[in-house]
Amino acid sequence: MIITNITSQKDPERVNIFIDNEFAFGLFYSTKEELGLKKGLEIDEETIDKIKVRDELQSAKSKAYHYLSFRQRTQKELEDYLFKKEFSEDTIENVIQSLSQAGYIEDLDFARIYVRDKTTFKKFGPYRIKNELLQKGVSKELIDLALEEEYHEEIQELVDLVKTKYSSIIQDKSEKRFRRIGGYLQRKGHSFETIRKVLDSIDGKDD
Repeated sequence: MIITNITSQKDPERVNIFIDNEFAFGLFYSTKEELGLKKGLEIDEETIDKIKVRDELQSAKSKAYHYLSFRQRTQKELEDYLFKKEFSEDTIENVIQSLSQAGYIEDLDFARIYVRDKTTFKKFGPYRIKNELLQKGVSKELIDLALEEEYHEEIQELVDLVKTKYSSIIQDKSEKRFRRIGGYLQRKGHSFETIRKVLDSIDGKDD
């Protein structure tokens, strides 16, 4: 078998390979250059298979870089994304290893940033943050470390938040107030102890 022609695709990064005057496959221009593919080169099935494997890896890396360009991702998020794009397990494993070594995937850094953002902007508590990070595939050990380093409970900020959101019932010391405010803070991932501190602060019972 002989490569009889190489033509450009609409995507300037990719080319078409023709073997024995028939279209055989498309691949990245960089892969063509890397492997020295050119018109007139004799080629066999084993070489074609290797070319396709190499090109799939390049394609997966390209999509991974694009996916990571929007925001930082966990390893599991990237694995799930590439799996949905129907790349092989070997290709996904190679991409993950390559990007991890290059510093593009770092679950501890991701967890640290996540804790800071959710604490600062959403006023989430440690339970909700931990649960969401677990769902994103971050290990319990890394989550605990990130929370230990980055999470700081700010009772006054929660008091101000509650006073704004529940201004109409803030002076109501009935069970209704406890249920509504307690449920709200609990959904945000705060502990019963934190909820009690917030209510005590509102009632002027701070230590």
